[in-house]
Amino acid sequence: MIIVETTFNKKEDAEFVVNFLLEKKLIACATYKNVESSYVWKDDIKNEEEIEVSLHTSESLFTKVIENVKEKHPYELPRITTIHPLYTLPEYEDWVNQETGD
Repeated sequence: MIIVETTFNKKEDAEFVVNFLLEKKLIACATYKNVESSYVWKDDIKNEEEIEVSLHTSESLFTKVIENVKEKHPYELPRITTIHPLYTLPEYEDWVNQETGD
């Protein structure tokens, strides 16, 4: 199992992408967290509230997940990162793999 993370400025945008990935069976689930982000964008310091989304998928699908997130993301340059968990409950990993057809 692998987790793909990204951020959105609107929950509606996050839900649109998540629902698309769920319908295509590219992810088993997603979790949302409200975060505050500070960064420099085009020589301007930004301090914004965002929604961080963790997308749980099988390792064999993470490239497809990244491609689809990038394609559907409203940001010009989205933050897309992956996390490989040190440990995952085997039954949970089996469920993720089952839901994603892996």
